[in-house]
Amino acid sequence: MAASMTSQSCDLTKCSKCHQLLKSPRSLPCLHSYCTTCLEKHTKDSSPNSKVKCVECGEEFDIPPGGLKEWQPLAIVHRLTEQKAMQLHLMSEETIQCTACVWFGKEEEQDAKSVSPTAVARCTDCDDYLCKRCFAIHKSQRSMKDHLVFTLNELREGKVPDASATEQKICVKHKGETLLFYCETCDVPICRQCVVITHRHPEHKQAELEKVATEKNEQLQQMQESCGKNEKEVNKALEEIRKIRRDFELAVSEARIQIKGTVQKLKSSFLKRLDEAQKDTEEELNTVEKEGLETIKTADDQLTSIISRISTAKAVTKLLKENGSEFEVASDYGSLKAVLDDVVAAEPSSIIHAGKHLTDVKFEDNKDQNSDKIVIGRVFSGSTRSKRENKTPILKMEFGNVGIESFSAALDVAVTPTGAIAATDHNTGIVKIFNADGAFKSAFNVNVGVDDGISSNPWCVQVGPDNLFYVTDYSSPYVKIFDLQGTYKRYFHTVSPDKVAYNTHGSSSVCGLAFNCKQQVLAGNITHNFISCHSLDGVHQKSIKVTIRPSFLAVTSRGSILVSPNSSGDVQIIDEDGKILSKLQTPIGVSSWTPEGLVISKCFNADDGEDEVFVADYVNGCAVYRYSASGKYIDCVTKGFSHYIYGIALSADEKQLFVACYNNKSVKCFEI
Repeated sequence: MAASMTSQSCDLTKCSKCHQLLKSPRSLPCLHSYCTTCLEKHTKDSSPNSKVKCVECGEEFDIPPGGLKEWQPLAIVHRLTEQKAMQLHLMSEETIQCTACVWFGKEEEQDAKSVSPTAVARCTDCDDYLCKRCFAIHKSQRSMKDHLVFTLNELREGKVPDASATEQKICVKHKGETLLFYCETCDVPICRQCVVITHRHPEHKQAELEKVATEKNEQLQQMQESCGKNEKEVNKALEEIRKIRRDFELAVSEARIQIKGTVQKLKSSFLKRLDEAQKDTEEELNTVEKEGLETIKTADDQLTSIISRISTAKAVTKLLKENGSEFEVASDYGSLKAVLDDVVAAEPSSIIHAGKHLTDVKFEDNKDQNSDKIVIGRVFSGSTRSKRENKTPILKMEFGNVGIESFSAALDVAVTPTGAIAATDHNTGIVKIFNADGAFKSAFNVNVGVDDGISSNPWCVQVGPDNLFYVTDYSSPYVKIFDLQGTYKRYFHTVSPDKVAYNTHGSSSVCGLAFNCKQQVLAGNITHNFISCHSLDGVHQKSIKVTIRPSFLAVTSRGSILVSPNSSGDVQIIDEDGKILSKLQTPIGVSSWTPEGLVISKCFNADDGEDEVFVADYVNGCAVYRYSASGKYIDCVTKGFSHYIYGIALSADEKQLFVACYNNKSVKCFEI
């Protein structure tokens, strides 16, 4: 049975670079195909381990150790390309010589008057063009009775045999051997000799090629259905990111109009200086625009790439289903499955996440023009560092790493109203107090109040609304209270949501510590995953069940509670009943993080009254990041620590950031 060449080939027979019929095709892992010469020209460096970028979908691939030649064409693309090339050749040549006559050396014996050497048909089994005489021989010979022969007119019209009827499936390693089996261990078709020599049981698992092809076709259909479902999501996300671009450009345009309007009001008396100020401000806006468009373009390119691969994968899957041979299905399955798995796993919502905040572009004019330098206003976007100046933090001092005050393991830090700094030494059970200039002042032992013979391992230290030190203990369920000179006052124990009171050493570990606007102390029990709420005198008020280990806590001005997970993952933002409101996602540019210390900034809040949150990344990034209290990433405050960091604190004026450096055995102070 013959099928139309045009309906089979679609655009898969065209080179992704020159857009002409493929010549010596090579298929990249993304399924897009190139002429060998086009791929060589496109690849600046074709040496192994260098990269090549697909012009169709934008994906980059490492060139195989054997070079570009290791990329073989998809079997079905290779066959359709050869068939189409043959059709074009037939259409361009009016007469074609009989290759069977020439091959048998009988050209001299022919009677030019009775037998024409011009071919009238083609045998797809012998791969020969046939004149009238050879055509007749083919019909009469018993050994050739099953050969498929088509007239040249039929071939010129695009009629070609099905692959299942003509594909010889001959093993390239063992000549004459047909590929009848499939090695499921190596994912390749094999012949009888392959089964015996190189793919022997039990190291290799074999099956019949016909059966495997049927199973692979069914699997491809199932994957295509999943791919189709995700295609809708990707298309939806692509529309959304492009809408974000339009809205973003509109917001930029409106901000530019506001800038020009403000400038016009001031030009009469400050014309020259005002023009300079306009230039500076528009450059600021241009930076915001450039960065925003780059972010949007990256997301657009990623989504477009997924759509391109989905489209090609669907076309290849359809061809394999409708016209693919068992050999082609088995051969192309691995490459096709890799692409389908990749696009099915794509998460379009996470791709557009970085662009959603970009439309929040604002311009605020400067109402105070008393300085010599004119500042007409500031440009803000969703990725701009709110109102805190965007400057590099400066290391002001480092203390606690020499002499008698040396830490064994600095874990948390707090600042008193007078500017003194307290820090927990986790391994020694000591809290050390330093003056505002970093000079050692005094220390007190946390291993007091409860005489059970077990050493304390202080975790968090905070200064409460009553100007007392509150300290949690990793080795116990207690919160202990001291005055600012380190004199022990009292303790209380945590209580679980089901009213279980943990009041003995070793029964659980308490780490996180914070105070809410009701002047209640919140203590995080990381053994049983709950937050125990108490009045300042220790009376239990309520308990909140959480889904992560509350290693560090912080409370915003609006009462939301932030909880660090004591492991890799996201910081949760919950309400006072434990309902998850939002999360602080992994910082931009970081693959994973382990958030620990938290501190709320209230002095530099935005116009809507929303706080900012500083978060210490314990190990992966070894950095301090800044977010809005609703969970929006703002920026990286400081990074490059060569050691683990845990607790962090801000000075009263929030111009200094203190970081407890666990392995470095010190506290560092930065001017921010």
